[in-house]
Order: sequence, then C-alpha cells, then structure tokens
Amino acid sequence: MKEVVIMKKNDVIDIYKNIDKKIDTNIKKISVIIPNYNYEKFIEERIDSVLNQTYPIYELIILDDKSTDNSVEIIEEKIKNIKKIPVKFIQSKKNSGCPFIQWNKGINESSGDYFWIAEADDSADCHFLETTMKAFNDKDVVLSYTESARIDENNKVIATNSQDLYNIYNTDRWNSSYVNDGIDEIKNYLSITNTILNVSSVVWKNDNYNDILKEAQNYKVAGDWYIYYKVLERGKLAFSNKPYNYFRKHSKSVSTVVKADIEYKEICKLQEEIAKKYDLSMQTYMMQRTRRHYMDANVSKDVRKKRVAWVIPHPGKGSGGHRTIIQNVNALVKAGYECDIYVEEDYLSTSEIVKEKIDSYYGYCACKVYVGIVLRQEYDLLFATGWTTIDFVKNVECAKKAYFIQDYEPWFLPMGDNYIKTENSYRLGYSPITIGKWLSHKMISEFGLNSQYFDFCADLNIYKKLDNIEKENAICYIYQPEKPRRCDQIGLSALKIVKAIKPDVKIYLYGSNTKNLVPFEAEKLGIIPIEECNKLYNKCKIGFCISASNPSRIPFEMMAAGLPVVEIYKENNLYDFPKGAIKLAEPTPEAIATCIIDLLDNEKELKKMSELGYNYMKDYPLEKGFEQFVEAVNNLFSNKEITTNIKKTYDDEPYRASKEIKEQAKEILKSNNIIASGGASRRRLRRFKRKSKNYMKGALTRIINGIEKI
Repeated sequence: MKEVVIMKKNDVIDIYKNIDKKIDTNIKKISVIIPNYNYEKFIEERIDSVLNQTYPIYELIILDDKSTDNSVEIIEEKIKNIKKIPVKFIQSKKNSGCPFIQWNKGINESSGDYFWIAEADDSADCHFLETTMKAFNDKDVVLSYTESARIDENNKVIATNSQDLYNIYNTDRWNSSYVNDGIDEIKNYLSITNTILNVSSVVWKNDNYNDILKEAQNYKVAGDWYIYYKVLERGKLAFSNKPYNYFRKHSKSVSTVVKADIEYKEICKLQEEIAKKYDLSMQTYMMQRTRRHYMDANVSKDVRKKRVAWVIPHPGKGSGGHRTIIQNVNALVKAGYECDIYVEEDYLSTSEIVKEKIDSYYGYCACKVYVGIVLRQEYDLLFATGWTTIDFVKNVECAKKAYFIQDYEPWFLPMGDNYIKTENSYRLGYSPITIGKWLSHKMISEFGLNSQYFDFCADLNIYKKLDNIEKENAICYIYQPEKPRRCDQIGLSALKIVKAIKPDVKIYLYGSNTKNLVPFEAEKLGIIPIEECNKLYNKCKIGFCISASNPSRIPFEMMAAGLPVVEIYKENNLYDFPKGAIKLAEPTPEAIATCIIDLLDNEKELKKMSELGYNYMKDYPLEKGFEQFVEAVNNLFSNKEITTNIKKTYDDEPYRASKEIKEQAKEILKSNNIIASGGASRRRLRRFKRKSKNYMKGALTRIINGIEKI
C-alpha cells in the first residue's frame, strides 16, 4: 500500500489522483452506507471515493432523506454505471429530521459483517478502508477509525488533522496509531468529549444497534458521541493516525447552526451519565470542566453548571480540616458542581504553588485555586470555612453564602474580642453545614440557624481490620501540639501516668513532625500516610485522641479498624459517638489514665468495644458523608425547609479517676515538666513570622520600585 500523500494547509484534495489497485487477500464483507440529504454538490465525489477504495466493497447502500435539490437525479444516473457491486438506493417518502434514523435504516439493510457510514458531503483517500479493516484482525475490535483532515466546500485543506477540535488534553496520544480497550477509552477520553469527530472516519463491526440508535435520536448534537460510547462498551477501539478521511466543513454543516445551550446540556448529560456508570479520576472531572469551559461565554446562566467558591486558610501538611474540605469539594464536583478555591494572599505563594500543595497533601482536587480573595467570576454559592475567612466572605458579593463548620472555633481562643468576633461569625446568618451532629445542634440551639450536617465517616477501603498484623501491648496517641484543641499537656500527662504504672506498655505518638521532647519513653512516628495509620490502629490495643472543639474524625477511623477509643467527656463528644465503642473520661490526666489502665487490664471489654466500633462504622463509609453533604448543598439551592432533630448518642457517665490512680499521680506528676506547646503564644509567633516575611517582601518591592524611578 502506498503511503498517504503528505498534505499541507490550503492544498486541494483530488481523490482521482494516485488511485491504487484493489487488494485481494484477507477480504471481509463490508457494506458501505451513504446517507444523503441535499448534497447534490458532493454526492458524486462521495460515491467515487467509495468505488475507488483499494479494499473491495461487498455492497453499497445509498439513502436519500427526501432531498429538495437534484440529489436523487444525480444518484440515479450515477448508479446506472455501477456493475460489479450490488447497489440499493432507498428513498424516504418524507424527511426523517434525524440522521440517526437514516443510519439505523442503512444498518438494518446491510448484510456485510462490517459497515462504513460514509456521509454524502465527506470524502476519503482510496486507502481508507484498507487501513481501517486491518484492525478487525483482532476479533474484539468493534470500531476502527482514522484521523480526519478537514476540507472546505472546494476541497481545500483547512487542517491536516482534527486534533485542535478534540485534543483538549494536549497530549501526543493521537500522533500514533493504537488499539485500546473500549471501557478504558470511555473512562479516560469519551467521558470528557467526543474524540471521534466524524462518522465518515469510522468502520463498525455489524451488530444489533437498534436500541442505541433509537436513544441517540433524543440528542440534537451529541448523538454520535452517545453512540460511540455505547458501542465501545462492547469491545475495543482501533485508531490510525493517517488522515485518510476528509471531513468537510461548510455552511450547511449541522454543527454550525445549533444553539449553544442545547449543545452544553447534551455535553453535561453525557459527561454525567458516564461518570455515574464508571469510576473516573478527579483529573478526568477537571478535564470535563475544561471541555465545558470552551462554551462558557456562549451559554446562558440558567443552563451552565452551578458554581461554588470556597475561601480556605492556607493549606498545611497533615491538616485533617483541609483534607475534609478538599474531599467535599471533590464530592461536589462529582455531583455536577464547578468549584474554585481562594486562599488569602501571603505575598509569597502563587496560585500554582498552593494548587500543588493541595494536590500533594490531600490528593488531587478537581478545581482551580487562586491566591487572593478577588473572585474571578460570578458564583452561585460562596463557602466560608473558618473564622479567619469570614471577613473575606463578608466583603464579596454572592447570591448565596454558606458556612462549612468543622469546629466550634470560639473555643480556640481566650475570652475576649477575638472570641466574641468568632462567635459573631455564626450570627451573620450564613447557612451552616457542619461535620457531625453536635455542631449543628450548637448552631440551632444557640444561634437559631437552620443548620444541616453530614456524619463522621471513614474511608473503609483504607481503615479496616488487617489479619496479618500482630497485636501489641500498645497505645497510639494523636499528638499535635501545634493545635490547642488537642490538649497535648493533658494528654501527655495522662500517658505519663500510664507509662509509670505500666512500663511495659508501648506508646506511639503520631500526627505531627514536632521535635518537642516528651516526659516518657515513646516512639514518635510524625506525620504518616493514612495506610500506615491503619496498620498502627491494627497493632495497638487502644487509640487515644483528644478534641475539645468538635469530635475528631480520627476516632471514627480507629473504630473502622477495630480499635477501641478513649476520648474526653465534653459536650462536643456526646452527639456523634456510638455508645459502647468508645469511653469518654473526665478531662483530667488522672481520669484518662484510669480509663486506659482499666481497659488494658480488661481484654473482654476491649474485644467488645472493638466489635461494636467496627460494626458501627460499616454503615458509615466515606461516601455516605459525601452524599449527605451534597444533599445539603442541593437543599440550599432548592430553598428546602430543613427540620433537624438531634439527640445525644452517648449517655454513659464519664469515666472518673480512681483513688489509687489519684494517689499515684501525685508523685508521678510532682515534677511534671510538660509545657503546653500550642495556644496563643504559638499562634502569635506564626503570625509574627508571616508578617515579617510579608514586610520584608514589601520593603524589597518598594526599594526596587524606587530604583526604577531613578
């Protein structure tokens, strides 16, 4: 076979030159279907482009959809001279109004094992079929197609390929030929856009496609995209990078006269249908947005996706709060919303740097990230995510504002101006969506807000029981001294008592890379991957966690791994934890130590707690929380009236210190050298460092500007 003639833009295609002789080996039966409607100018060349193929044709089926020009006369005259190939010419009595009706009619009339729908206004190189048919030596291939050069009404080359129309990925994938699994092609490419631009470029394995083509009739623009995705569920796709198909763009092309709103709706419909059916990566969701972005300027507000902006604090490695935000941002994206993230300007970080941090720390986030709270576009909903973000949210315009609340943040602060200011942030009336029931109860009972919540859940693919890990006589403690709500002074004092009374107990500290010394022997693991957290939970007897401003997600993850948990008895922990799987102790080192020691000596109770927690968390996979959050956001847009009835789930008495532990603790803690490393002083230090950097950067800028003026 001769190589295709290399073409350049503005060349004129002449299909009557360089015609090769017919091949005569490994020939399969292929039917060619030419659907026509008012293409008198192109129909003769189209028929010739089929007859000139080097691959022998089994039969030719020409359809006319009640043309009003001279197409019928031209076709009838042309087929008089076709002797060696069976020809059927089928004329519609009335115009069908839909190309897929004609496609289906032609397919049902065909008797070949393969078929080619060669649209009447397109053309082809004589090697088109010879190239595409080779792929069907693989019996699993159901569609085989080539690259398309684009030509105008006068056969002048507009573009030597069509990658500018479908390669929004900016990859070199289509520079080479390939065969790919159909499902993989759907998930990674057709889930985003239609990468097969022209049906004339495709040869199909013959099959019953009646239902697929019937459903395609409901589409005005994207019906071919729908058809390819459904057909590829049945087998493989083959692609040749040679532009043997000539895709004609002209004034009568359907794609130039459709309304943007219709096209946008159909794009969204197909993207969402495939996303619901297959597990797509978050990068794919971002590419779906990129595809829609090309139409944003031409689409009415009522049609486009709802847009949600999030104002968040600067991301920090190991921040569970940020991880929760990003997970729920992605949940909204999966549910059909478009999300952007805004962070405060620090005069050091660029938008690209912060985006990289977010993706690195918490997993890929399918949104755009901007440094500086200046909204880049109009949004339908704006989320505050903490008291430090409130001033920014207050000062920008948005139709709806909401408050994503993970902690009762006034408790982060000493009583004073900032405490009251933070408390006042709840009085602004932004619709709260909280993690856990207690915070919603707080918003409802103290601030009269119509609050919604989503439950504490765990990734059950990560947090689970492991049979291959040996249990140790050990405790794991989430140690984060930089977070005051973790009450590290109380926690370390409690563990100091435990270690003094039970020196054989091993203590693991994790969750922070701080270098602080601790007053007992312990293994400091630092910030560890979540998979390592699950291994840790499986080898320990007890998990110890303190969170004084809302339940932490960590105890729920511990329970999912079958680890009994000890926490402190405060009002924030009474509405979300299941009774029996966790012990809540009075928030004193002596009471916590008593609880831990009693449990270490009671294997029966530990086993009972492990089973209760593990079975409870089976009903709380991470996906459930995401569904609840998305439902809450949907409720905000539908203005649905919410009625919430929240009751306590933990009604046991708090675990209290025993007399023996109290007495022993006096001596153990007598020379207690534990210094709280969190608190206001640490926050002031961090603030001072940041302001110093900003000041130096600003000063340097002023110096440079001054020099430039000289």
